[in-house]
Amino acid sequence: MSIGTPERVEFLNRIHLFNGLNEEQFQAVADALTEATFPAGKEIVKQGTEGDSLFLIWSGKVVVTQSGKEKSLATFVVGDYFGEESILVDHHRRTATVTAAEETIVLILTRDQFRELLKLAHGLKTNFTVTANSHRLGRRIHFKWIQEDEVIYFLARKHPILLVRVLTGPVLLAVAAVIGMVASWYYSLWFPALAGLWYVCLFAVIGAAGWGVWNGIDWGNDYYIVTDRRVVWVEKVVGLYESRQEAPLSAVQRVNVETELSGRVMDYGDLVIRTIVGSTLTLRNVDHPYQAAALIDQHWKRSKETTRKIEEKEMQSALRARLLDGQAKPAEIKGVVAKPKEKKSPYQDQQGLANLFRLRFEHLTIVTYRKHVFVLFEQTLLPALVILILLGILGIEIFSPSATFASLFNAEPAILSLLWAVLFIMALLWWIYQYVDWSNDIFQVTPDQIMDIDKTPLGQVTSDIASLDNILSIEYQRIGILELLFNYGTVFITVGGGKQMTFVNVYNPSAVQEDIERRRLEKINKKEQETIKAERERVADWFAAYYHNEQQFRNEDVAPDAIKPEDIQPENGVK
Repeated sequence: MSIGTPERVEFLNRIHLFNGLNEEQFQAVADALTEATFPAGKEIVKQGTEGDSLFLIWSGKVVVTQSGKEKSLATFVVGDYFGEESILVDHHRRTATVTAAEETIVLILTRDQFRELLKLAHGLKTNFTVTANSHRLGRRIHFKWIQEDEVIYFLARKHPILLVRVLTGPVLLAVAAVIGMVASWYYSLWFPALAGLWYVCLFAVIGAAGWGVWNGIDWGNDYYIVTDRRVVWVEKVVGLYESRQEAPLSAVQRVNVETELSGRVMDYGDLVIRTIVGSTLTLRNVDHPYQAAALIDQHWKRSKETTRKIEEKEMQSALRARLLDGQAKPAEIKGVVAKPKEKKSPYQDQQGLANLFRLRFEHLTIVTYRKHVFVLFEQTLLPALVILILLGILGIEIFSPSATFASLFNAEPAILSLLWAVLFIMALLWWIYQYVDWSNDIFQVTPDQIMDIDKTPLGQVTSDIASLDNILSIEYQRIGILELLFNYGTVFITVGGGKQMTFVNVYNPSAVQEDIERRRLEKINKKEQETIKAERERVADWFAAYYHNEQQFRNEDVAPDAIKPEDIQPENGVK
């Protein structure tokens, strides 16, 4: 089979790697490609070998495997590609083996051809670099929620300029503290009272270092991901918060790029993804936003085509079931009773040391929120102060025997020790009680409803539940300097009947609002899909009824040649 140049150009137009090329440049790329066919089971590239070619899958399917791993890494189909790192880097060794799962035709672009094409189209390198960087990052980062047969096409962090911004404050503080250390050491030779300032500056340097490390880790824990099924934004605050906002590719309506002057200069911006159900997912400060938008657009179109084919198959299946079986509706399966699902405690996922102070949990389809850690600090402040005072007393007793409280109160040391132990245990139990009370006050969002659940440490549970269908409006407020500084506030949800539910003092209330709104729109979309499915079944029933009664309808009709002349009466009764 020989693939013509017009077909190649049309094929390349659908692949984001060649986004931004003009007609002449597309023609040049199409002419540079060579065609190769691999039978099923044939290795196209082998792990560990040196490569210098990009492979574009024209037809067929390939499987990506890696030595030492039982399961395949991915399955690539028509329109996918592999080997892009080989044409960017000299002496690059393949990181995986790619094998044809069925007879596969590929179009091949070599490194030398690619470098010649760069003279005509400089933007090609950026397109390929974005993809290569995604694959490098994907080999180091693994997400538990990614399904086994799901393929990651794009993976990136926020633009590095954001890292520079969040490190500016710690660096300035550290520089000022170091200058203060040098100055205090120098002037303390004449003013000994300034010697203590050196230690203050030292603590400032340590604090700035910790602040900088925290900000760096926080920047590195935010990811933007595009798979063959969805667009995802993962946001994580170490030890406290983790959020995953996503939109199915099939639900994407359009993708817009928004940039400021600095973004246009340094090539970063926001990707605003709007879905058919009205929700918006904003990926902020994405590196190379136009290339990322082209990638999302490509896979969105592929997802639409896949969805269309699935709908056609479902319609064919529904018609086949009616026509071949001669039934108006599919036969019901009797005698099978579904096993009831075991009811799960809403507090089950909070177990474990790693979750002691975590503010957001996500398990399967349920998202759980706790109140902000600052609320915990307020609730446990008094017992914590009592514990600190008692520990201070113990320290004085240990390290200053001359100033014992036994001599001060003229009491037996054993009695005072027993009293100290009783007070310490009571204060510790008080702190634990306040922690459990904070931990058990949770808010949940499920695929069907929202819940405000409060359980006292003694076991009394109160809950307020509302269906997502009944939500009329959602808004949030952050009032006061503390709520602004620590990014927490209250989400107000108005439901039918004038009732209002509140998620009080939750971290990042804007993200909570988006979670609820996304779930609400997903439920609406699910209902619409069920309505469409019911309509499809109804149309299939009509076709089946017509098919099974078509002959009867024909027999009931009177054929023209069966009409006799004497049966025809002219107008006005004149023959």
